[in-house]
Amino acid sequence: MAQIRNNLPSDKAEILSFCKDTFSWGDYIHEVWDSWEKDGHLLILEKDNNAIGMCHGVTYQNENMIWLEGIRVKQGHRKKGYATNLIRHFEKIAKNSGISHLNMLIESENTSSLNLVKKLNYSIISVWNYYSISSKKTNCDKIKFEPIKISDLIDFANIRFVESWRWIPLIESNFDSLNLQGYILCLKKHGKVESLGIISESESFDDTMILTIVFGISDQINQIISYTQNLAVEKKYSKIRVLAKEELVIANAGKKFPFCLVEKIL
Repeated sequence: MAQIRNNLPSDKAEILSFCKDTFSWGDYIHEVWDSWEKDGHLLILEKDNNAIGMCHGVTYQNENMIWLEGIRVKQGHRKKGYATNLIRHFEKIAKNSGISHLNMLIESENTSSLNLVKKLNYSIISVWNYYSISSKKTNCDKIKFEPIKISDLIDFANIRFVESWRWIPLIESNFDSLNLQGYILCLKKHGKVESLGIISESESFDDTMILTIVFGISDQINQIISYTQNLAVEKKYSKIRVLAKEELVIANAGKKFPFCLVEKIL
């Protein structure tokens, strides 16, 4: 009988031993383990005194969301309902905390995981494209962005921005914080917002700046990307991750990966 418990320092080596080739490109758990361990809610699935699975959850109380990530089950223990048990465990945490939304991100080609969460009544609410680019000096460092208030955004309640690879609902408090840092990049025409990008500095992934392209027109999006590349140099980041719902044409970008943002409302 498998049980779910909080992680122990001794779990790291055992978990990482089977989190190497999860995807075609490898895995990222080794990059974020220490950060997730500090966050808390890093749960381990144990059977016969062995760690055979894991999942991390992050509570965003003000945003009314728990973000689930890093669901892993060791080969040989899969298709036995263990991933389902981990997800349902966090659903109970959400209910007990008065939180109604659970979200996670799944690679679009990961059909087994998508089928699993659909059976648990999660729905795909959007599809996002991921691009990897490098920081570099550009001629867009002097670009003038427009001042913006959250009320300038139509239907802002449905806007998400990416922080540490988590798709977070935009609310007034996090909008104000990002705006104060100069991380909301807005371009307008005749007072109307035409293009919007949101920058965040990743807390979980080293040396990484994240740019969410919320919406925009092609030329302005390219300006936003170029500005971010220059800013990343100034802040001594070498890697930039760009996320957008639309397909972008970005010079020297790595291979595009589409991901599904899924949600369940309790």
